[in-house]
Amino acid sequence: MLLRLWEYLRHRWINVRQVRLWVLVAVALYTLAGFFLVPWFAGWIAEDKVRENLGRELRIGDIDFNPYTFTLEVTDFALSDPDGHELVAFDRLFVNYTLVSLMDQAWTFQQIRLEGPVIQEERFASGETRFTRLKDDAAGEPEARGKGGMPAIVIRHLDVIDGAISFADHLTTASAPSGTTATIAVQEFALSLDDAALHENTGSPVHFTGQLKAGGAFSFDGEMRLWPAFEINGGLRVEALALSPAEPYLQQLARLAIKGGSLSLDGRLSVSDDEPLSFHGSASVDELNLAALDSGDTEPVAGWLAMKIEQLDLSLAQRSIETSRVSIEGGSGRVIIHQDKTTNFNRLLVTRAEGEEPTPEENAGEQATPLRVSIAGIVLTDSRLQFADHSLPLPFSTRIDKLNGQISTLASDTQTPAEVELEGQVGEHALARIEGTIHAWQPTRDTNITLTFRNLVVPNYSPYTVAFAGRQIAEGRMDLDLGYRLAHGKLEGSNAIVLHDLQLGEKVKSPDAMDLPLSLAVALLKDSEGVIKMNIPVTGDLGDPHFELGGAVRSAIGDAIGNIVSAPFRFLAELLGAGEEDLQRIAYPAGRSDLTPPQSQRVGLLRKALVKRPALALELAGPFDLDVDGPALKRQRAVEQLAEWLHDHGREISSPDLTSEPTQDAMEAIFSSAYPETHLDEVRKQFIRKPEGRSAFDAVAYRAHLAEEVIAAQPVTDADLTALGKARATTVRNYLLAKASDGPEASTAIEPERVLLAKPREVDSDNEEQVVMEVVLAVN
Repeated sequence: MLLRLWEYLRHRWINVRQVRLWVLVAVALYTLAGFFLVPWFAGWIAEDKVRENLGRELRIGDIDFNPYTFTLEVTDFALSDPDGHELVAFDRLFVNYTLVSLMDQAWTFQQIRLEGPVIQEERFASGETRFTRLKDDAAGEPEARGKGGMPAIVIRHLDVIDGAISFADHLTTASAPSGTTATIAVQEFALSLDDAALHENTGSPVHFTGQLKAGGAFSFDGEMRLWPAFEINGGLRVEALALSPAEPYLQQLARLAIKGGSLSLDGRLSVSDDEPLSFHGSASVDELNLAALDSGDTEPVAGWLAMKIEQLDLSLAQRSIETSRVSIEGGSGRVIIHQDKTTNFNRLLVTRAEGEEPTPEENAGEQATPLRVSIAGIVLTDSRLQFADHSLPLPFSTRIDKLNGQISTLASDTQTPAEVELEGQVGEHALARIEGTIHAWQPTRDTNITLTFRNLVVPNYSPYTVAFAGRQIAEGRMDLDLGYRLAHGKLEGSNAIVLHDLQLGEKVKSPDAMDLPLSLAVALLKDSEGVIKMNIPVTGDLGDPHFELGGAVRSAIGDAIGNIVSAPFRFLAELLGAGEEDLQRIAYPAGRSDLTPPQSQRVGLLRKALVKRPALALELAGPFDLDVDGPALKRQRAVEQLAEWLHDHGREISSPDLTSEPTQDAMEAIFSSAYPETHLDEVRKQFIRKPEGRSAFDAVAYRAHLAEEVIAAQPVTDADLTALGKARATTVRNYLLAKASDGPEASTAIEPERVLLAKPREVDSDNEEQVVMEVVLAVN
């Protein structure tokens, strides 16, 4: 049987004269070459060429080619950079080429499947990347170019599964001046493409998905075109993509760390020659937390629980971003003034080192058309803003909670300012409101903002009063209406301050405190209801490098208080509508302690001031002047002596006159008593006149002389002057303590302890007719 089979083969097949033999040989050789020689040769050529021409190592684990089904399988592929860094690798590539290509006159692939691809790109500080270096090295090699542009290629189905893409970017940031690396890693990347004619101007359905290693996933369904230019258009969905990989890029601008935050997008993405990038859809950023680097603060500098935009339209071709209303829930922010009076925002911004040149990207950005931004509005819900000032002698901190409200349209290309309406809570029972208009892109051009605070607990703000005047606040509540208007860089501000039941606390040393009698200022300003009202205007030029808003407000308040305490009686007169009335000076006729009608009116005004300002007290030091009061007291004593002499001699005169004829004998007796060595006859001779040869006695002149001499003889002691001063002060005090006869103050009594009698004081009067008492204000 075997012999018969051998004979058959030898005559029919192995005979060199038979065509069948050569066909068999050809098939055998084709099979051997296809299955063994071609894979080995292709692998050897590829590795050798890459090593020789690109200076890189290419590793191929295995190549399998089926010459009958025209399928190719390559496994364990890896291309490395000269330093050993792996650039591209994959686990398996399967290609199924179809013979339909011969009829379609195009390279037609029924299936291409790539499994486990890995791409690892890296950009260096110089701006060069590993793939640009690879491209530069390959640029020197001759390229096989067709005459018709892209060769005719058709891919019926392309699958990429289990892919991984990583990009490492070497940067210089605020946290790492010597350099740091930003890494973006995509894993589980998958792509599918169907019926792609790469050489034709047609689109093909494409789908890709992936996950960011740091967190989040993305997917795309749409259409892609490769010829004559790359285009892609379709639906993009991004779910909770972590923002932390962007932290090194953020740190090139600010010293901030991204402690949390994820981005979600849902819309349509387009890329083409006419449109480098456009997106139309919704966007949201959840649980954003931007913290200052190395601060140890638990509170974020800025952040929110949720931010949503229902419609976001981005177009790089039109250089525009337009959004619907931006809803921010649980927003938070923090403003800190440090000990050196810089703010946390000053410290957060990264400034370019002296002499450092801008990067090419920055130069390009400066020359590009500015991005047009239009935000339909911002709505804040349940947000908070914290403020801390560590530059004060006593560190201070407060915050606005439950901050709700909205900001109208913010647009970079409009002259219409945005309207601001925000309201929040300070502490347990205080209100904060922010209203007005603002130009977000040019805030110094035309901005008008009013900040309203109601029922603030004043002791919480003691750090500011300590820094301002060296005093703490013990009790009180405060309302503030702060209005600021900016027009072309010029500031006009009005600070309306209302303080309820303010009580000053202990003194605290502060090197920058102004030397102000704050207790007196409070007493002057506090009305009968325990309320202080002040309106402090503030002006300035924001273009002046030396201008500081805080310093301007401090100076304005200091000037206002300084003007009040430096002229307190003028302040009281204006308060009472008394115009130029000098309430500090009470004038008395020489030698008298009673009040003339004008002075009674003045004291009445003082009484009204005490009623309106219950925290005030008065110190009355009764004045006396020997030169003015002495002569008047002597005359009064002479009259009293005359009245006493007349009474002793049984003569009653209601108003005895020192120079009248009926009292001449009494005055002569008093004169003789005062000047016993002087005879009246000698005195009379001095007043005998001899006009026209006749003797005549000038009785009027004689009586006047007696009066002058009797007055001069009267004693005035220091005790008399002191008693006069005391009587003068007592008169004013009694007038003040007595209830008013009419008016709103009729039922109001002044407490005795608010009108103090001080020791009488000798003064130098301006004239010989009156002596003036200067009232001193004190704090009750």
